[in-house]
Amino acid sequence: MNGNMEKCKRCADVAKWCGFSGNVFLTIFKGYIGIITGSLAVLADAMHSAADILVSTVTITTITLAKKPADKAHPYGHGKIEFFGGVFTGIVLLAGASFIIISSISHLLSRGKQNPPHFIALAAAAFSILVNEMLYRLMICGARRVHSPSLEAEALDNRSDAFSSIPVFFGVLGAQLGFRSLDPLAALFVGFTVAKIAVVLLSKNLHGLMDMPLPSHEIKHIREVVVATNGVEAIDYIRTRGMGRHYMADMQILVNPQTTVEQSNTIVAKVREALMQEIKYLEDITIVCKPYAADQQE
Repeated sequence: MNGNMEKCKRCADVAKWCGFSGNVFLTIFKGYIGIITGSLAVLADAMHSAADILVSTVTITTITLAKKPADKAHPYGHGKIEFFGGVFTGIVLLAGASFIIISSISHLLSRGKQNPPHFIALAAAAFSILVNEMLYRLMICGARRVHSPSLEAEALDNRSDAFSSIPVFFGVLGAQLGFRSLDPLAALFVGFTVAKIAVVLLSKNLHGLMDMPLPSHEIKHIREVVVATNGVEAIDYIRTRGMGRHYMADMQILVNPQTTVEQSNTIVAKVREALMQEIKYLEDITIVCKPYAADQQE
C-alpha cells in the first residue's frame, strides 16, 4: 500500500513537470505557426498556452510548499496552499474565457473581410488538441491518485485548452471553405464551456479553503470502519475537513461505561489504525472516548 502511494506521488511529480514543459512547447509552437500562417486564432491559442505556463508555475510552487512539514506557525501543515493554487487557476481560466467570449462577439459583429489563414494552421490546431488531451490524462491520473487540488486544476486547464483548440481547427477549416463566421461561433461556445469549468473549479477550491468536509460516502465509510472496531458501541459525532490533498477528522466514540482508561486507549489505537488503512487521505485523526448510555443514540 505504502509502496503504491510512493509510486503515485512520483507519478504526480512527473505529471506536473510534463504539464509545464508541454505548455512551454505549445506556446512556442503555436506562436510560430500563427505568425507564419497569419492565423489570428492560432496566435490567440498560443496566448492561452502562455497563460498556462503561469498556471503550471503556480501548481509546481503550491505542490512544493504543501509538502513542507508542520511548524509552530502552521501546526496543521501547509496543505491548504494547494486550494489557493486552484483558486488562482480558476481566476485565470475565467479571465481567458471572458477574453474568448468578448473576442468572439466582436468578430461576429465585424463585417471586415480577412484573408483565410494558411492550411498548415489546421495541423497546428489538431496537434494542440492531441497534446493537451494527453497532458490532461497524465495529470488528472496523478491528481486523483494523490488527491492534489492544484494538479487537478492544471489538468482541467489543459482539458479546456484542448476544447479551445477545437474551434480553432474548425475555424481555420471554415475560413478555407468560405464560412468565415464559423470560427467566432465555435469560439463563443468554447468560451462558455471554459467559463463553466472555471466556475466549478473556483467553487470547489473556495469550499476547500472554508474547511469543506469529506464526501458523504467517505464519512459513511468512516462510520462503518469505526463501528466495526471491537469495543466501540456507537459514534457520538464525526467532523472532517480538508487540508489540501489530505483530510483531518475528529470524532467522539462511545464505549462501555465499565471500560478502563487503558482499555479505552487500546480501542482508540485500533480505531486510528483501521482508519489509516482504509481511508487513503485521512492523515490526522483525533478520537475521544465517552461512556455509552443505554438511551443514547448516534
